Amino acid sequence: MLVKICGLKRKQDVLFCDTVGADFIGFIFVKESPRFVKNPKIFSDLRTKAKKVAVFMNQEEINFELFSSFDFIQFHGFEKKEVILAAKEKNFGIIKTIFPDLPESLKLCEKIADLVDFFLVDSSSKLKSQPGKFDEHSLISILYNGKIFGKEFFLSGGINPENVIFYIERIKPFGIDVSSGVEIRPGVKSRKKIVKLIKAVNKNLGP
Repeated sequence: MLVKICGLKRKQDVLFCDTVGADFIGFIFVKESPRFVKNPKIFSDLRTKAKKVAVFMNQEEINFELFSSFDFIQFHGFEKKEVILAAKEKNFGIIKTIFPDLPESLKLCEKIADLVDFFLVDSSSKLKSQPGKFDEHSLISILYNGKIFGKEFFLSGGINPENVIFYIERIKPFGIDVSSGVEIRPGVKSRKKIVKLIKAVNKNLGP
């Protein structure tokens, strides 16, 4: 079970997440987000075991050279196939957010599934930079052999240390993605909550 901590803005939080065993760490490059990171160079020199993920939403042009130290690009909106293909050609891993309750999201994700390494299930409220829980009923309806369009997925949207095991056991995702669920305030992470989350995952599921 992989753990992705997203919405990081401070170096000390990044290094702490890496130290306690996060597998992926996410940085949001979306101006409308309260967790917006303006300059990717702030984190370019950080060497981490965790995979670094740059998150974008509906940007038509991305200067991928600025993100050469990142491992994955996460596309969080309704990006054109050409934009995703351009990232793939730069040898980034691809994470594509899918909103199970939106037919247009399902149609797009099925179309570009061959370019995707992992899907990330989230609440469609995130399109407006608002908190919300993923649509469980809609998600279950598109799962086939535990995958989405043949790909493993991260579960996000309302996940926190208190409910993470419930959703892992119920949905059985490949990984979980948490941002606000381990925060003191937007962009400032709680070490106590991060440790509690990772311990819960490791204790209940093993390595």
